[in-house]
Amino acid sequence: MKRCLSLRRKHGTASIEMAPLIDMVFLLLIFYIVSASFVQESSVRISRPESSNAAISNEPYLVVAVTKAGTVHAGGHVVAADDGRAVSRCLSENGAKRVLIQADRAVPTELLLRVMDTCKQAGAETVDVAAIARK
Repeated sequence: MKRCLSLRRKHGTASIEMAPLIDMVFLLLIFYIVSASFVQESSVRISRPESSNAAISNEPYLVVAVTKAGTVHAGGHVVAADDGRAVSRCLSENGAKRVLIQADRAVPTELLLRVMDTCKQAGAETVDVAAIARK
């Protein structure tokens, strides 16, 4: 079945083929989806510390946020700092083997280490702490 818009003129008929136009729109849509970068940010406002050794990573990771109030957020849910099952569940849902902890600079070191240990026990191969690159 041929779909087209036809325009009548004095001397003949002009037509615009719609099938190639629709194909081109779908190709552009697929290109946009594939090339879009999906950045995971925690939904919690955190003031990250600075580091001169900060590096960018492109591997898939689970974001675990620790606020200065002491709450821990993993996969968009509030979890206990010692809840390895919740972290393990979030890791399997995201298909990640890496955890990126976004801790506020006012978080006590004891709490940060407890969250890091919990992530390792939950099955994370690598546990990193997010920082702002110092210039």
